[in-house]
Amino acid sequence: MARPGLEVRNLVVQVAGRKILEVSYFDLRKGECLALFGPNGSGKSTFLRTISLLQKPEAGEIYYQGQAVGPKDRERLQQKIVYLLQKPVFFRGTVRDNLLLGLRFRGIERKQQTARLEKTAELFNLRSLLDKFPHELSGGERQRVHLARAFILEPEFLYLDEPFNGLDVRFREELMSDFHKIRKVTGVTTVLVTHIRQEAVYLADRMAVMLEGRIVKVGTPEEISSAPDSSEISRLMGQEALVEGVVERADNGLLEIRGHGQTIYAFGRQKAGDRVVLTFRPEEVILAPARPASSVRNWFEAEVREIRPYDRMLLVLLDCGFRLKAFVSRSSVEELGLGPGSKVWAGIKATALSTWPDPKEIDSSGNEK
Repeated sequence: MARPGLEVRNLVVQVAGRKILEVSYFDLRKGECLALFGPNGSGKSTFLRTISLLQKPEAGEIYYQGQAVGPKDRERLQQKIVYLLQKPVFFRGTVRDNLLLGLRFRGIERKQQTARLEKTAELFNLRSLLDKFPHELSGGERQRVHLARAFILEPEFLYLDEPFNGLDVRFREELMSDFHKIRKVTGVTTVLVTHIRQEAVYLADRMAVMLEGRIVKVGTPEEISSAPDSSEISRLMGQEALVEGVVERADNGLLEIRGHGQTIYAFGRQKAGDRVVLTFRPEEVILAPARPASSVRNWFEAEVREIRPYDRMLLVLLDCGFRLKAFVSRSSVEELGLGPGSKVWAGIKATALSTWPDPKEIDSSGNEK
């Protein structure tokens, strides 16, 4: 079995004597795009700088292509790595000059420079921008050139720190789509840092979830969404807290939970008498004008409190005796005649709910009481 392109073992990074990063194991497979995903301040950028060999850890080993990185290897390996900062910094000259500068620094011969420029301009749709100056570009165009400067170097490892942050929705979606296609064509092994779930899910072959300086879960986006393992990860993956309740009955994993005057069915490992918190994803909620005859176990009569725009969907805030959120298309809102004060039935499958121990039932050591 082939060794990973990158392996990290027992990595520790400290700042002013305080441990800010502790990663027992991490691997990056050749040709994949891995999203390092977590909230701001969780240590993602520090980890990226460390595996880029720009920051030295206090302890641990880093292996590139099966070889441990020693002090004499850093300069050689950094030629294989491109680490792209979040905000583009341009040098004097045109877009063409900025694209070629890195190749000149690396001593690439002129003929090869021309060939790479042609290829990169085609991939990133930059032909019309080559003779412009950076200050003449829009924010989206500047970020496109910024990414192109990384790809033109043809690195073996590409490390990106929040590359789509700060762009408006149209430019961000367009650039993400182009990046996804280009990375597949080039096959460059990539780590992408992001705190935005949609970016991670769309772009990544695998995700590594980071919380408080530790990588707490690694898997495909589908694996992490379907089995988040903790309430913290479930929230990061877009789940909302629904209710706190008590398990009244447990039958082969199907739980009957009583909370806020409602009976709610969900699947989980808890037993009768346990206090739980239910979480869900708003896109899993179904709205109907009347309670339908269906296999969906949970239906709640609800009143619409508010409707807000949310990206290309509408966020419907509902009162079912507890708060419930639903993402609904504009056409569905119009079809159902929804507005503040209107009545509707809200349904959610038992399989779409996640159950977690009530935090009040967990002691300070992390064990359930």
